[in-house]
Amino acid sequence: MVSRLRLNWEIASYILLALIALGMRLWDLGSRAIHHDESLHATYSWYLASGQGYQHMPMMHGPFQFHGTALNFFLFGDSDFTARLLPALFGTALVVLLYFLRRHLGRWGSLAVATLLAFSPMLLYFSRFARNDIYILFWTLLLVICLWRYIEEKKARYLYIGAAALSLSFCTKEVSYITVVIFASFLLIVAGRELIARIRRRFDLSDLPPAAEYLILIGTLSLPLFAAAIELIPGVELTHLWAKVLVVVFLFMISAAIGLRWNVRRWLLSVLIFYGIFALLYTTFFTNISGFASGIWGSMEYWIAQQEVARGGQPWYYYILLLSFYEFLALIFAFIGAIYYTVRGNLFSRFLVYWAALSLIIYSLFGEKMPWLSLHIALPMILLGGNFIGRLFQEVDWRRVRASALRAVTVLALLLLFAFTVRVAFEASYQRGDEPPQMLVYAGISSAVPQIMGQIEGLAEETGEGKELRITVDSPLTWPWVWYLRDYNVDWSDLSTIDDPPVGTVLLLGAGNEEAAQPYLEKYGEGQRFRQLLWFPEEYRDFDLGWWWDYFMHRKTLGPYLSTEGIAYFPRSAP
Repeated sequence: MVSRLRLNWEIASYILLALIALGMRLWDLGSRAIHHDESLHATYSWYLASGQGYQHMPMMHGPFQFHGTALNFFLFGDSDFTARLLPALFGTALVVLLYFLRRHLGRWGSLAVATLLAFSPMLLYFSRFARNDIYILFWTLLLVICLWRYIEEKKARYLYIGAAALSLSFCTKEVSYITVVIFASFLLIVAGRELIARIRRRFDLSDLPPAAEYLILIGTLSLPLFAAAIELIPGVELTHLWAKVLVVVFLFMISAAIGLRWNVRRWLLSVLIFYGIFALLYTTFFTNISGFASGIWGSMEYWIAQQEVARGGQPWYYYILLLSFYEFLALIFAFIGAIYYTVRGNLFSRFLVYWAALSLIIYSLFGEKMPWLSLHIALPMILLGGNFIGRLFQEVDWRRVRASALRAVTVLALLLLFAFTVRVAFEASYQRGDEPPQMLVYAGISSAVPQIMGQIEGLAEETGEGKELRITVDSPLTWPWVWYLRDYNVDWSDLSTIDDPPVGTVLLLGAGNEEAAQPYLEKYGEGQRFRQLLWFPEEYRDFDLGWWWDYFMHRKTLGPYLSTEGIAYFPRSAP
């Protein structure tokens, strides 16, 4: 009876946390200006929802978010709110998933992690942001749950759910390659000796330890998707389709030889699940067959190429700095926990240390560094920090005098840090304007853009033209205006060279083309300058402790956002 009561209170805690997380993620969800990248994702999802089809483009990552968002548009209509609804739901579901890890985290540890995930400044912000990273966190955590449940119970269902989670992860974003490398390398350390011994002994892979079996699962399913990595070999550049197909087939044959030797039924069912989901999404339910090849080869090829581009050009300490500003509570306890678990931990806690440490190292070394990629470091760090917080409350003998003092200090520190975390989270997620600057924003969109959009809608209603109102948009301003003006009659133009007056009743002109367009602006009133694209002022490159403190405490920078500008012209007769 007592255990049942405790379990009920535990379930009630998760339900309460889930409701709070959902409320925070849905509150005022559509008010913030659509980010540059959000506008791309929302627009191509809208194309799919409105019957214009979808074709996988590695530049915008996997197809899952486009199909999921298109379904939202079909069910609930297209809007800024519905464009962000799927991330909000996945961000909430992520909190609920912790219930299934409580055997390894402990009840206190699991609730601590769930609380940190619910109120995490980074996770809250990107759960209200139409990008694919929050989905990846869900698939990754689901894969972790299946891995440890299989190690514990060795039930086939955890292989099949894990295969589905891994496939959906690859259908979402290329960081899945990093996830596979981290998890597979850990399992190789744990089970490698036994696996190598079996291979030497007549390649006998039957009745392996569960860690070795899960290594075979994720390794053989993923191996063909690493085919394009052959171009990392100096001098190797495959240009012919047949050569690429040959590499993929060869890797699949290696996978099949290992998987069938391990367990025919389990491996074949896992393959059907993995590649069934992969094929359905990448081909958009078999309406775009070339998408399958694009997913298998193009995704890895594009991801490798982007490392040399090093988009963002951030310093090696970028993620450490970002985490210290937003995830300081989890960071502090994860650091202490990493030391403790390295010395006295069990296999699971050492897995968390390995995952968190290797994620930080890999993402810090790779060329492209963006705020949203920090989520893939934050997740294992929050798990590690929350696990240690739970252990403090679960295992310390609080009856001792010294322990009582330690408890008081620990609880006070947690409350203060948690209160500050909530403040930081709310400030980052519910701030509508452009000030104070947030380091989480990269290529953001100024709050002036939806204000200009409001004026356009007012003019359309006043003139009676409605969606037929003619609008000319200069090419530097294309995104996010493609999304905002998706229902309007738009003339997309490059006004850097202009020979005739713009045809639109409304003109949105790139500020850099103002001089070229000046002779053709007679029919318009005085232009309204507005900021469009926003970049955080990268003052952290010249690191200064005083600057760090000012930004940490007050979000205070030496200068405002860096930005690109546009000019909105309305007809002279308009008020």
